[in-house]
Amino acid sequence: MVYIFTALYCEAQIFIRHFHLAKNLENRWFQEFQNESASMRLTITGVGELAAAAAVSSICSMYRPTPSDLLLNVGICAHTARKEGIFICNQILELATGKTFYPDMLYHHPFCESAIVTGMMPWQAGKTPGTFGETLYDMEAAAVYQAGIRFFAPHQMIFLKIVSDHGNAADVSKEQVTLLMQNAQERIFDLIMQTAAITQKHSSHNDELCEEDLQRFETFCADLHCSKAMRDSMRQYIRYLALSGMDYIGMIQELYDKKLLPCKDKKEGKQRFEEFKRKLF
Repeated sequence: MVYIFTALYCEAQIFIRHFHLAKNLENRWFQEFQNESASMRLTITGVGELAAAAAVSSICSMYRPTPSDLLLNVGICAHTARKEGIFICNQILELATGKTFYPDMLYHHPFCESAIVTGMMPWQAGKTPGTFGETLYDMEAAAVYQAGIRFFAPHQMIFLKIVSDHGNAADVSKEQVTLLMQNAQERIFDLIMQTAAITQKHSSHNDELCEEDLQRFETFCADLHCSKAMRDSMRQYIRYLALSGMDYIGMIQELYDKKLLPCKDKKEGKQRFEEFKRKLF
């Protein structure tokens, strides 16, 4: 299943029409459209971080995404350096908190990549506080990521943004947004279908660990005193290491050989966990 989240109806029209999505009249809280045979579910969140987070949390709690599913956040954005085009976001900065998030960039695609800043208010050139350099700016991406990460792994989330303005969002009409989406639709559809197929094909393989590896993973997490979030992250790292052919077993064994494991408590376990991540990347 592909879960698509847009802020506006005019951003969603191309998907509703192309994939023959029918409105779910039972959802009284958000505009939701779906086509089970096409494995597609689209939700219009409304504008802003709070609306986006509420919609993603609600939909994902209702349907419980699986490792073979994909989240796509797509819509218009501003660009602080007056560039045009379609971009995939490789870094998301939340203006209100200063937090930065990094979706996994594992798939080949034809688009340019860019960082994006998410703020509570529309970008206004010369008026919005903060210096970002050349970057995209929207009002939903950071919230979609933070809500989505509770249900999807980082490699299952894609943030695709189309530049509509350069600080003059109030002048952009619904008709202009619709036209921007239509001009980009073929490339967007190709990305969805190709990425969804890859995710579905490899999800079962990535989730399967042989009995020996599973026991090793469980022991490693237990000796680190891993929380649920740390366990989920560690599973992602193990997948990455296994697929890349790195000797992660030797890396783990080195920690035991140096008497760095097992840890005495959660505080020490978190420190070892961060050290393990730094060694990887």
